[in-house]
Amino acid sequence: MDLVDRIETTRFLGGEFLLWLWFSRDVLDGVLQLPGQGALEVALESTLLLIDPLADKERVNIRGVDPLGSLEAEQALLRGKLPRKVGLRLVFEQSEWVAMIDAASLGLSGVKLPVLLSEGEEEHFHERMRLLEQLHDLVQGLYRHFLGVRLAPRWQGELLPAMREWLHGEVMESDAYEALHTPASASKRRRKSR
Repeated sequence: MDLVDRIETTRFLGGEFLLWLWFSRDVLDGVLQLPGQGALEVALESTLLLIDPLADKERVNIRGVDPLGSLEAEQALLRGKLPRKVGLRLVFEQSEWVAMIDAASLGLSGVKLPVLLSEGEEEHFHERMRLLEQLHDLVQGLYRHFLGVRLAPRWQGELLPAMREWLHGEVMESDAYEALHTPASASKRRRKSR
């Protein structure tokens, strides 16, 4: 299988990633712990595009203060649509980025960087590049964390059913969420040490 075929056969993961991010944001009140990076505040806001993965022309586009909390978004999810584009706000170590993320490519557009503190044109440029790289690293860290969860045995049997319950209005406790996101080997080690 060549690279283009591999990309096409895994493109659905972007929509699942945004749905998992939405679920995680709701359960954890917007603060996710990124392994190796620390606490990251995540908000999904302003714009939401949902698409049926089997019928690309079936779309729901919602704009507003809280498009994810709208009845249209809830109904679209229940009908099998997945997020395709969403407004993303990340806060990490007192810096805030705002961008639009596209599930198909994980590409970011309309990026708004934190306030630049440097003086001088060249320093300004280097600071902008550093902040863009930091944003890239944060999004990649979120995606890497998602893939670890997505490829774990618990995805199909435990986490997917929990996400379905969330879609139907069930509230999941953050402790249960953490248990489902802890690698099985780590949870076994913790039980043995007790």
